[in-house]
Amino acid sequence: MTEYSDDQITSKGQQKREDNALQELGLLLMDMKQVERERLPLRDDLQYALVEATRITSHEARRRHAQYIGRLIRETNSEQILQALERLNDPFRQQRLSNWVEQIVICEQPKDAESTVQQILEFFPHGDRQQLRNLTRNALKARVKDPAAAPPSEKEKFKRERRKLINYLNQLDKTAPLY
Repeated sequence: MTEYSDDQITSKGQQKREDNALQELGLLLMDMKQVERERLPLRDDLQYALVEATRITSHEARRRHAQYIGRLIRETNSEQILQALERLNDPFRQQRLSNWVEQIVICEQPKDAESTVQQILEFFPHGDRQQLRNLTRNALKARVKDPAAAPPSEKEKFKRERRKLINYLNQLDKTAPLY
């Protein structure tokens, strides 16, 4: 007599719902840009299938190919892919970057901003510490003490240095691996 474990038995309907969810995930991955897909933890065969999907134009062929991609996702760690997609679509990403810039800008000296720089480097380990420190120092040096009395050239220089810092943080965020 064979004994079955309740946690391993899934109904046919449940299996079909899971397969449809993976197929939807496959369609989502097929519609993503190649640069974004490179940041996801995808196996080589899955990446190849996604590249092949760009050549398919027929609706029915895309649907079947999405089923195939869904099967490949099921064979891999789909939870890891879903978590990476959540991080990719994080709605608080831009707010976090802006908060870091504001924390840096309100500091008096570059040494005061060191804790924020360390937070950024812990979040983005692939970041360049020296470049981040230089951008921080330049933004603090260009900061205007009294915005009402400052000449427009100084205000513009501060905006430019602050923009450089924000652009660097955006670049770090766009190139960060999601797994």
